[in-house]
Amino acid sequence: MSVPFISVFTITFNQEDRLVKSVEGLFAQDYPKDRYEIVVLNDGSSDGTGAALTRLSENAPVPLTVVTRTHDADYLNARRWNEAIAACRRNTDAYIQIDDVEMRSDFVARHAWWHAQPEDYLVTGSKFEADETTWDLATCQRGHLAGPGSEARIVPQYTAVWGASMSYSRKGIERIYHPPFEIPYDERMNGWGYHEVEFAYRMQRAGTIIVYDPQVGVFHKNHVQSGELKRGLDRDRLVSGGSIRNEQYMLEKHRLPGLVRW
Repeated sequence: MSVPFISVFTITFNQEDRLVKSVEGLFAQDYPKDRYEIVVLNDGSSDGTGAALTRLSENAPVPLTVVTRTHDADYLNARRWNEAIAACRRNTDAYIQIDDVEMRSDFVARHAWWHAQPEDYLVTGSKFEADETTWDLATCQRGHLAGPGSEARIVPQYTAVWGASMSYSRKGIERIYHPPFEIPYDERMNGWGYHEVEFAYRMQRAGTIIVYDPQVGVFHKNHVQSGELKRGLDRDRLVSGGSIRNEQYMLEKHRLPGLVRW
């Protein structure tokens, strides 16, 4: 079986501690160090994130590329994900998209296994969300999507994907790449929410198989609104406004009566 080259990318804004944990977790992966890279888009952080990335870049065991942008008030919008993807190695085999998460040491290897198969997969994993780190599948919102014995399984629900643990192939992206807006995320979607869902819907229609694999799960610490305000984000407003607008846009764009629920 081939060893795919993997590009792991993320976006960060004023989350120095979480970002450092994510990058250090990626440095410690049980995957050949010459077969993956890390790309971090720093969305105008005003805390110690920039300095932390400089420190992390020194003697990094794998290539670490830092892309710096002026802060976008619509944080995590489609444009920023596209910019992160564009900064990845051009001939990469597959991309892993993460958020402010912690992961286990086989995280990259498990994602890569799927992309060494002849079929084209979009892989999403468990979301372990709590105040303290846990890997108990019973606490996972999407735990019921797993197969018997907590095995990975193919799922029809394109809505089950989420950007904090999600991977897809370069050839999959090429099939849905339609400038000037779908490059590959649809940049007509602004604000928080549904970018990954709309992306997954187009991937599935183009023939990509969606897999839910608990083994590529990540831990995502609970967001607290007071903490989000301290770092300059009114998360409640972003979530409520963006999700309503973007869901409606997706339904109208694809002429859907409603979204598939998981």
